[in-house]
Amino acid sequence: MSLFAQNAPGSGCHRRHMPRRRSALYTMVLIALLASPALAQKQPRPASEDDLALIHRASKSELAELESPKPCRYQERLDWNWGSETRSVIETADGRADRIVLFNGEPLSPEQQAKQEHRLNKLLSDHDALKNELKDQQSETQRRVRMLKAFPKAFFFDFAGSEKGLFRFDFRPDPEFSPKDRETQMYRGMEGSVWIEPVQERIVRIEGVLVKDVSFGWGVVGRLSKGGIYEIAQTQLSPGRWRITSMDIDLKGKMFLINSFRFQRKETNLRFQPVSGDMTLQEAIQELLDAPEQERPGKHPPLRKQNPRDQRHSAPHDGENLSPRH
Repeated sequence: MSLFAQNAPGSGCHRRHMPRRRSALYTMVLIALLASPALAQKQPRPASEDDLALIHRASKSELAELESPKPCRYQERLDWNWGSETRSVIETADGRADRIVLFNGEPLSPEQQAKQEHRLNKLLSDHDALKNELKDQQSETQRRVRMLKAFPKAFFFDFAGSEKGLFRFDFRPDPEFSPKDRETQMYRGMEGSVWIEPVQERIVRIEGVLVKDVSFGWGVVGRLSKGGIYEIAQTQLSPGRWRITSMDIDLKGKMFLINSFRFQRKETNLRFQPVSGDMTLQEAIQELLDAPEQERPGKHPPLRKQNPRDQRHSAPHDGENLSPRH
């Protein structure tokens, strides 16, 4: 005898001819009861102590990479609201050298090429210009360091499951978090997800969105508007060697109550090649000066001879994103 027959009133005849609406209702209730345990298993759960320890260790791994990067050569494309520019970048232990090689996907005009050459030559001949350039690079690195250090402390995390070998954690602001600098102010209003590779303990992707306005300086200094996005992803180029391959930041707000602003940065990095560890910044600048005509998408001029320890990673890498797609 069926479950429905046991609970239906009336005679056997009535049981055989149960009204369709009631039968459909019972069917829906039964499906819900049977499905609820499976659904419950898929719901995010608060991160355990082991989960939180993993998030902290992964953040430390990224900090170590930021503070002591393995030099690379690569192409960097920056998209702005007015267009795009593509740069050839060579990193060294002292800093990075870069040269714009394309505007909006097109080769530079002779006048634009001359401006790039003038800028690079000035870095070679003007100590103060080089000092200021390195100071700007260090400031950007420190900004990213501050954001990474604060990330595990700024949120409550929920374990949301595994995706393609990565652990996904959803996060929401911890109201007790007190930002110590401007860069981390946005964490007070940001929710999103982070994907972590659990074996090497690396952050593969972060996707965040501002779900509320965030004021700083008691609202007088500035305010970030709801709806801003912060996304960053990196890829493993070779065993143990990771690099950021994409970044998308779009924030709007006001400064001093009246001046509206929009900070937008969309960055794509690809065509990675290792660089000899003993290359100097001056040599990198000179190399960019010597071969500008070879800089086109998908091409790099040959690097000077590498140390033997770097040879095994000499193949270029397109930086294909290994993080989960939606």
